[in-house]
Amino acid sequence: MKERLQAIREEAIAKIKNAEDMGVLNDVRVEILGKKGQLTEVLKGMKNVAPEDRPKVGQLVNDTRKAIEEKMEEVKKELEAKAREAKLKAEVIDVIEQKIAWNELGFEVVGSATNGVKALELVEKTQPDVVITDIKMPIMTGIELAGWIYQNKPDTKVIIVSGYSDFEYARKALEYKVFDYLLKPISKDKVSELTARIKSEIGSKSKMSDDNNTIVVLACAGAYLLYGSEVLLPGERFWTDSGIDTFMDNLLTTSEEYIFFNSNMLSERLMVITAETEERQEELIHKIYDGFSNKNLPVTIVYQKGVLFKDTGKYFSKLREQLIKHLILNKSQLLCCNSTSESYEDISQPYSKSDVDSIVFAIKNKSDDLKNKLTTVLDNMMSSECTQEEINGFLNIILDTYTLNYPKLMKRKNTSVKKEFVNALASFVSYEAFVDDIISILSSLRTDKRDPDRYEQLANEVEEYLINNYNKNITSDVLSKEFGFVPSYISRLFKRQKGVSPNEYVTKYRIEKAKKLIEENNDLRIKDIADAVGFKEAYYFSKTFKRETGMWPTEYSARDK
Repeated sequence: MKERLQAIREEAIAKIKNAEDMGVLNDVRVEILGKKGQLTEVLKGMKNVAPEDRPKVGQLVNDTRKAIEEKMEEVKKELEAKAREAKLKAEVIDVIEQKIAWNELGFEVVGSATNGVKALELVEKTQPDVVITDIKMPIMTGIELAGWIYQNKPDTKVIIVSGYSDFEYARKALEYKVFDYLLKPISKDKVSELTARIKSEIGSKSKMSDDNNTIVVLACAGAYLLYGSEVLLPGERFWTDSGIDTFMDNLLTTSEEYIFFNSNMLSERLMVITAETEERQEELIHKIYDGFSNKNLPVTIVYQKGVLFKDTGKYFSKLREQLIKHLILNKSQLLCCNSTSESYEDISQPYSKSDVDSIVFAIKNKSDDLKNKLTTVLDNMMSSECTQEEINGFLNIILDTYTLNYPKLMKRKNTSVKKEFVNALASFVSYEAFVDDIISILSSLRTDKRDPDRYEQLANEVEEYLINNYNKNITSDVLSKEFGFVPSYISRLFKRQKGVSPNEYVTKYRIEKAKKLIEENNDLRIKDIADAVGFKEAYYFSKTFKRETGMWPTEYSARDK
């Protein structure tokens, strides 16, 4: 027995030492330590060992297991370190260098670094005009590096490259006066435009200076979203299709600049704009408002002008507060926050306690009069131009009153239903569809009214449609037209029945189809695979594939080679 355990130990350690990746290491773990592994087989044979020898054998097995696990952990750390190093090198080449012929563009590359500290040392040593940094680096992040350069080398221009559109990163970038904030992937046209701007501004004062010539703008398409949604929002689609970059490039003169950020709120976009004069600031704001509000969705723009560029990061929370306070569904608005004093009309509440009670009673008694009672109040609120926040408050009062009066009937958590209200408001496109969605939510509060069989059938029909059309552009609006329900209702019902949203389901199905295509034909280009399974962009497909499988498509293709 001792000899067998020694042989197992030596064999396992030899395989572990020669492991080239985590997959091989895991195979060794299964082979030796798994439920059907060699050590498990040894333990099963303990019944043939004399009772007095079993403790010794058991100790030998434990010692063997410990030695193998220690060696496995050691090699695991080595492999992880190699993987990080390889990934870092790849990112440095792909993100920073991007095989760009900097010399041909008139720039001299004076050095490159694989972490923030080395980059800092290089900046001190070489005194560069420009620093291009990824936002995520070992030891010191790109944001931290930008902060140090801002404090110590203010003449050096910093360009941050990031895969993150979250404004919290952008806020810091603004504070440190970065020259540009680029989102991956970076096109050749963007590189050309960027290098031209760098050349024009090196040796001269940037327009984004400490003069109070800056406008801070928060633009919201449609309604706003308080927290995460399972549906693709109208505002999100609006900004995707609006051509904002082209619009701003055509609007601004060569002496004016703007920085554009995505917000963590999907319906919002954030801009920092400079203009030569106060009159020009006012002109730009109105032209931006006219350009965006003339499209197919109402746009609310909140702005503050005459701001010092270094202070821009301080104003976004203030703009957000004003947006939430004043946003009116189905109405475009231009709101200026420069005035410190605010006056509000004392508008009487467009509904009474008896209105709420009658709606709650109709829900409880499954009354056909529910829609009439609800629309009477909502009609008054819309005609009075109540804000989105006020309408949401009214719906929450209905829910809280229902829960208080009929606790035994209320099986669903208030927070879940309130989230459904938020999603319905954020998905607002037409008043009629919104009312239908709210009726659906309120009607479902009575659990005994729900027909599980009918819901299961609808979910199965949606699933079949997703499978048959996975390679097409399937949006929430497409599903709505196909099945005759508002988008958020379909999403809620499908997730309740299948455990995932329709978007999540079709994404996973597409990735499975992509894996089969890769397995069957390694010669296919990534773009061809992306097109075949319904992705418009190869880069987005690759990111999604990596998120779902843990590997890039190229890694998946080469895994068995």
